[in-house]
Parts: sequence; structure tokens; C-alpha cells
Amino acid sequence: MPAVSQRLNMLFWVLLLAILAVRPPAVRAQEDPVRRLQDLLNQVRLNEGLAPLGQSTLLTQAAQHHADDLVTLGHLTHEGSDGSTYQQRIREARYQAWNDGLTVNEVIWTGLGSAEDALIWFHTNSDWAVLTDPKYREVGIGYADDNGVRYFVVTLGARPGVLPVFINDGFGSTESPAVALRLTNEEAVPLGDVAWIGKAIEIRISNTPDFDAQSWQPWEPLVPWALSSEEPGNYAVYVEFRDGADRTAIAEATIRLVRPGESPPTPTPFLNPPSAPAEQTPGAVQPTVEPTPLLPPTAASPEGEEPPTPTALGPGGTFAPYPTWTPLPTELPLVAEEEHTDWPLLLVILLQGAALLLGAAAFLKRH
Repeated sequence: MPAVSQRLNMLFWVLLLAILAVRPPAVRAQEDPVRRLQDLLNQVRLNEGLAPLGQSTLLTQAAQHHADDLVTLGHLTHEGSDGSTYQQRIREARYQAWNDGLTVNEVIWTGLGSAEDALIWFHTNSDWAVLTDPKYREVGIGYADDNGVRYFVVTLGARPGVLPVFINDGFGSTESPAVALRLTNEEAVPLGDVAWIGKAIEIRISNTPDFDAQSWQPWEPLVPWALSSEEPGNYAVYVEFRDGADRTAIAEATIRLVRPGESPPTPTPFLNPPSAPAEQTPGAVQPTVEPTPLLPPTAASPEGEEPPTPTALGPGGTFAPYPTWTPLPTELPLVAEEEHTDWPLLLVILLQGAALLLGAAAFLKRH
């Protein structure tokens, strides 16, 4: 009988391993949870009509320090193991401020889930107001995994003179040199501070750091632009901001131009890309060219209604105020999805296993 018991025990474990092998995992693996959460946060802000958040290495340093510390502490808290506050950690990372008056915040999450689960939790409490506060322009995300228990630390901030710019809402590549720039503005200290720029009223754009040949135009949240060439490669775009007190700040954004089919398909921005500036003769007056409105082909109106008028976005052309080329999801997982188990399949496996065990027991009993 001991031999029979051992064989039955072995068959039981074989059956259990078979069941676990066919059971779907509860949590999907993520290649880069930090990038995923930042993409989700930026999509949240876009859906709220806000600019995305630029990634700050200084805020990331402070966030990662606290994420690693939370693993040691073993529970959620904004206080570090050394008694530090998030303001102190961000200041120690040398994140600049107006006269030492930091404009920063921090939200944290821990659990067994993913970046989507963290976003769902943020949506259910006061952290949501922090993540969608228009005065913040930069973000840093710290991440730690303690045997499956995940920690996310999100630090947000705004620095004087730092106004991030996004090409095609931060998409890393494009198949067209016709792009769109999404601009931020000074919402934390609109009046500026001594030499630091306040709320910008004008901008000028260039494909090189030299702005001398570029004219000023009114600040807009979205501006059409054309990269300097149609050849594949990495391209930079520079934007200079100017406020009413003639104070300026310069920002840079980059994107990779690829050949058709080399990047995920994304809708093309609806705009008329600006042509290369003509050589100017000293003293000559350049004619003013009115942009030709270009409506998106999907903007058809129901019969009897007037078609919507596109928003003018600078001298290069016009397009819809909130473009759709962003690679981020249009529907955010703000409601937790129920985990579904394939009960019919599991029941069949259990019945087959039980039959095998009974048959094996009968066979062993006869011998």
C-alpha cells in the first residue's frame, strides 16, 4: 500500500502541474513598466486637453531613490527611511526652483498589478487631481519590484525656464516630414520671476539652434512644422518662447524620420507644411501668404450641418485641435477588468484527471 500511495501522490502532482500550465497568468508581463506608466499619464493629460509631461532625469532620480527605499520600508509612505520628505529628495537631486520655492508633488502606488492597475488606483482618489494639474510640466517615475510586489513613485514638477516641446505628441518616429509641435507654457508662475520667463505670448521655430532667420508668431498649443529634409534620420526642432516682458526660453525636441513601413502606422497630421524660406533681399518687403485651410477627410458633417472650422495654427497650415497620431491608447483602463477563468476547460481537465486517478488506483489495487 505505501507504493500505491506514492504512485497516486505522483499522479496528483502531475495533474496539478498540467492544470497550472493551461491556466492563463493573472498579470501580463511588461517590457518597460516605467515607460508604460508615463505613456498612460501623458494620454490622460491629452484627454484632459493638457500638454504631456516631459521626462526629467532629476525627478526620475528622486523617484527611483524613494521606490528603492519603499522596498526596505515595506509599506506606502511619502517619508523616507531617513525621515526625508519628497520635497527634500527632489531638492537634493538639484531640481531647480523659483527662489527655492519648489513646484513639485509626488504620488505613489504598490501592488501585484501593472502600470494599468496603478493608473486605475490613481483615478479613484485625490492623486488624479495632481496628475492632471496643468502647472506641472515634467515627470519622473521610479519603479521597484520586490518578489512580485511592485512599487511606482511618480514625481511631478515645473522649473523656471523649462518649457517642454513634443513632436507628434512624443511619438518617437514619423514617416512624414510634416509634423506637429505641441507646446507647453508657464502655468506655475505666469508672471515670471526676475529673469525667468513668465507665460509666453510668442514663439519662433527653427530646425537649427539659430533663430535669426525666423519670425515671431503668436503662441499656440499646436503648431504645424516641416523637418529640414525628407531623408531618413534623426531630426531636432527648436522653439524659442517669449513673454510680454521680452524674457525668452529655448526648448528642443527630436524625432526619427523613417521610410514608409518602418514604424507603426499613425495618421498624418492634417496640415500644410511650411515651405523652405526664400532668400531675402535686404530692405525688400516679403509678401504675406495666407494659409489654405485643409480639413481632415474624416471631418464630414451630418447633412444640414455646417462643417467644423479647423483651428489656425500658425503660418504653416491648419488641422484639428487635438490630433490623433499619438501611439498611446485612446481608451484608458480606468475601470478594473475582471479576470475570466475558462471554467469549462478547467472542469474537463479535472474530470479527466479524476478518471486517471481512479483508473490508476483500480489497476494498482489488482496488482
